[in-house]
Amino acid sequence: MTVENNSLLKELIKDDDGPQKKGRVNFKTAMQKLGFESVFDIVRLSQSEFASRLALFSDANAQVAYDNAKNYATLLARLYREHSTSSDTLPQLAQRTGVRSLVTQGPTFQNLFKENWDDFCKVGALADSTGPVAYLSELYGFVKDLEKTQPEDPKRILLDRRRPDLKDLMITQDSVFAPQPMLEIVNQVLSRNLRTYLDTLPADKNKSLHQVLSERRYPFELPYNFYHHQCQRGLAGEKPRLGELNYRASRSLPITQNAAANNLYGMVLRPVLQAQQLLTGLSPQQQALMIEPAVFSNFYLNRNDLNEGWKSAGTTHLSPHQPQKVCFLLPEGQADIGTVNPVAHIPDSTSTGQNTARITFRTTAENTDTSVELSSMEVSLAEGVRLSSSTPINSNLWRINFLHNATINTIASHIKSESTVSEPATPGYIAKFNLLTATGTVTAPIHVSKQSFTLTLDEQYHLSAPEKAFFKRAYGVEIQDDKLSHLSDLNHFMQQTGLKTEQVEMLLSQHSYSVRLSPNCPSTNPQRVGVTVPGTTGRVLPFPHANHYGACYVNGTGTGGDLYDSLSPPSPESIIRDQFDNAMGLVQEEIGEAKLWRLTKLSLDRLDRLQRMVRLQRYTGLSFTDLDTLVISAIRAEGQNNLGMELSKNTLRALGVYQHLNRRYGIAPQEFAALLHDLPPYASGKGAVALFDQVFNQVQMFDSPLILDQTVINLTAPNDPATQKTLLQLCAGLNLQPTDDSLLLIAAQTTKLLGNLKRDLPTVSSLYRQARIARLFGCSVADLLTLAGLLGGSAYKDALASGRLSPQTDTPAPDILDILMHLEWATDWLKDSQQSVEQLQMRLGPNVPLAVGDELETASTNLASGYPPLPDDLLARLNKLHDDTLVSCMTQKRVDALGLPALNKNSQPIRWFDLLVGSDLLDEQGLLPGLDELTPIDEPLTWLSESIRELVAAQLLSDHVKEDCKTKLTQALLEAHDQQTQLLEALFKDTADLAQDRTVAVIHWAHASVYSLLSMAVDTDNSALIEVFQRVSQHAEIVVQLRLSNSALRLFVLNPDWLGAAEYAATSSEPSLAELYLFERFSHWFHGQRHSEDTLLSYFSLANPTKAKLKNQALRQIASETANAALARLLEWPVDEITALANTLPDKRVCTMAQLDWVRRCQATCQASGLSAGVLLKATALDDQTTPAALNAWKAVGEAVVAANQVSDSSLVNV
Repeated sequence: MTVENNSLLKELIKDDDGPQKKGRVNFKTAMQKLGFESVFDIVRLSQSEFASRLALFSDANAQVAYDNAKNYATLLARLYREHSTSSDTLPQLAQRTGVRSLVTQGPTFQNLFKENWDDFCKVGALADSTGPVAYLSELYGFVKDLEKTQPEDPKRILLDRRRPDLKDLMITQDSVFAPQPMLEIVNQVLSRNLRTYLDTLPADKNKSLHQVLSERRYPFELPYNFYHHQCQRGLAGEKPRLGELNYRASRSLPITQNAAANNLYGMVLRPVLQAQQLLTGLSPQQQALMIEPAVFSNFYLNRNDLNEGWKSAGTTHLSPHQPQKVCFLLPEGQADIGTVNPVAHIPDSTSTGQNTARITFRTTAENTDTSVELSSMEVSLAEGVRLSSSTPINSNLWRINFLHNATINTIASHIKSESTVSEPATPGYIAKFNLLTATGTVTAPIHVSKQSFTLTLDEQYHLSAPEKAFFKRAYGVEIQDDKLSHLSDLNHFMQQTGLKTEQVEMLLSQHSYSVRLSPNCPSTNPQRVGVTVPGTTGRVLPFPHANHYGACYVNGTGTGGDLYDSLSPPSPESIIRDQFDNAMGLVQEEIGEAKLWRLTKLSLDRLDRLQRMVRLQRYTGLSFTDLDTLVISAIRAEGQNNLGMELSKNTLRALGVYQHLNRRYGIAPQEFAALLHDLPPYASGKGAVALFDQVFNQVQMFDSPLILDQTVINLTAPNDPATQKTLLQLCAGLNLQPTDDSLLLIAAQTTKLLGNLKRDLPTVSSLYRQARIARLFGCSVADLLTLAGLLGGSAYKDALASGRLSPQTDTPAPDILDILMHLEWATDWLKDSQQSVEQLQMRLGPNVPLAVGDELETASTNLASGYPPLPDDLLARLNKLHDDTLVSCMTQKRVDALGLPALNKNSQPIRWFDLLVGSDLLDEQGLLPGLDELTPIDEPLTWLSESIRELVAAQLLSDHVKEDCKTKLTQALLEAHDQQTQLLEALFKDTADLAQDRTVAVIHWAHASVYSLLSMAVDTDNSALIEVFQRVSQHAEIVVQLRLSNSALRLFVLNPDWLGAAEYAATSSEPSLAELYLFERFSHWFHGQRHSEDTLLSYFSLANPTKAKLKNQALRQIASETANAALARLLEWPVDEITALANTLPDKRVCTMAQLDWVRRCQATCQASGLSAGVLLKATALDDQTTPAALNAWKAVGEAVVAANQVSDSSLVNV
């Protein structure tokens, strides 16, 4: 067999038909030269031996050829064996000898057993009696027979109903053997059955399954937004998440240096709020569930409560760690509240008497009036009470708005009708109003809590339709009226919520997760020791309680009207206990012989809070304790803007920023919570240690731990042993030094916030907050405060010390959450640009951190007003400049020495120096005013020649004399121009190492000129020169470090709009942070790509044509298309991507460096996420709306994210 006929040898490797190197042949010819006629000739050799022989004639890939030959040889051998097994004839392999040579055919399987191979099928054939088809058919028949043998039962779900598709399933090779994920089959079956069910519901008949799943809320796995889940999974791992995309592609950056105008970072097409909410990882439907207004009031009082008088629980949960005055206020302007006598909307120092309010009860179409007394009441018994059968009610009543001093007794609001309320003829009369709990002083009250009330004239409150619908929608149960006995049953509650017993204990901070207070943070609240209960020795229920830590949100502002909800009637003792400790609990009660666990002190409002917290815990994956700490810290950071302790958009913002910072830096929930409010002094659960002790008392370094005993820390007496020890303990816990640029620096900020420093929780919390944020971003506290001041002035530094959150308005001021994101950006940029905070501060000049509207600060982190004094060597250098400038001046003496004609044709004198001054070619001192201008290219000959020509032409001289005068003047002034310019070039070359060709552009960037500097240099008073010199030197240092060229500087100095710094608010620093950032980004762009600088700079001229080229729509379209195509080539990115981004800009093209930087950041974001520019814009346009249109927007992004992942996965496979 020849090589020409051997197709296998031809297929071993693809021949190169091109010309071969001298002395080399292709693979086919090499096989002929080697004498190889089959693949078996190749595999008889080892791979190395074959490769060495092939290398003698050809450069073909020997390894590939050998591997393919081995595969073909194996296949041929297998085919031969199969043929030998099934064939009736046995081929003659070789010459036989002995007995075997006596017969023509020896013994074979086929000769011995006479197998009929036509009765067999191939492996994997559909007809295989042991294959999947036979098994499925047998199983299907067995199930059908089994269904027939069983009696009829309507509850049975038969196979035709469970899998109606099986009977119509076509049995093909693909349906039998094609791999199909089990999850896909399950989804198909469930979707089909769910669709059948939804088609029976008119409201859901026309909705998609995904829309229905996003709208349902029970079971607790719902709502489920499929498209949001696609985005979450598709943007997992190292890819930027939803919300983070908004920050990476933000149109504005936090470089305005103005706190009031600095809250646009994170906005692309939606406000910053949406970006922070997207960071939570919650879908819009989940977000809406969390923050939707509650349908329930906190308290429901019926007619019996009004007649007999009702009192609330105490207020210890509002300030468990510190003493607090308290009063109750009735706000004005409430619809159901009429006149109040005396007024109760402000605190009162008068205690005697009661307040009477007219309250309007309403039904759907009617209303009625009644009068109700409101009062505050002390419910604990006086000390030394005799043990007797009596009610523990004090008869003393005070005005409801009387401001009580902090007391050991429980202060409660009291509501009682002035006269007996009769049963109305028509049921359903209700009234609603709010009460505020306030502290502070009579003249300066501070609201700390809000309680909502619903009063009914019926014997029992009847739930409204929305309230009943809530339980059906949230818990999947039907509830009539306000009886909560079935949901208060622990087993039933766990069944409906999917929780386990330990999780419920953690949710309520009860039993094994009960709260413990650090002994190093003792409470100073007078009620901390507990309450006196008749029949017991001493006080019981001492602090802390579950609504102090771990279960603050779910307990809310108090229980409902049914305060005493035990199965047995309340006793005076239980009333006192429940008023003092009003947190929900878990108790075991006996009902006959059965013992059941129940949730106590439950209410309608608390059930709402419980379901929100359970869902939020599942969404975030945090423990209930950590989640409650984080949530309640965000609520308390809102202050008087969230008196009802409700989940709000600020809560979602806090969760979002936490999730983002935790993914990137790894910060614990309790630590992040301390950035918003107090450092937690509590712990719950076995082995848990309060964060306060983890920070300050984890390692025993002193003879006693740091104890918060409320004493003043006197920094003016550093030698005081107690003060010195406290400072060292704080330094050890915060990893700081007791120096002016470390602990004492942040102590000054805390003093500004609190007034004075104490060994108390607010002080150590403020210090910890600043130190932990500095550690979070890997910088010192001095750098942190400096950077915060550079970004937003004193407002930013105050926010770092306080941790407060801004109220959500249309234009909210930046708060601690925004500032954290701004600091993250700033530290990332400084690392990327290899700058330190100190360098940045120096480059921005002496007027920072002054922000617009801020007063000059004198803290050690700020530069003093003005530049520091110059050293002696620089002063000497400026004195030399003074002398050299005088020498370079084109004085009248030097002009006279040029030998110009003194008289004209009419014998009139010509005063050449005066003529030069009059023509603005020289000034009186001999300097060239023309040096005041900056041009794209320095061409002094052009403007000097024209001016000299006009000057000489006006003189009465002969033509040849005029030419001679022009030549002499031009040469002299050019020489003076060069001399004067070179003075400054040499100055800044010597002092700032600035390249000479950049000097003029740098001087103009610093808002000066060569002429103005030299004018100052000739003056004997050099104070003005020193200031301008320092400013120019500051700009020169930036140019040197950023490696900016003369061309780039001149382009942007002459065309400041092309830089784009004007898009940010004006600041007092020079240069502005925006200018510095944009110049740095241009340098970063230029030095990180392959195009010449002229090519990059020419783009800006192309993108900013003259007005004549933009006079109509067609020309503007051409300009945009041309600019977009040019930028696509520069960025090496498809023009469609550039166009998608440019279409969102005002001019439909990228005109400034600021806009170009945005496009580059978008490009980097697209590369990191795998998304296209169009999908990126859609992803940043997502919001928290739950409409069908919003769901479609999520669908588009989700499908695009999945598609991008599939492309990415396939590209990885092909690598």
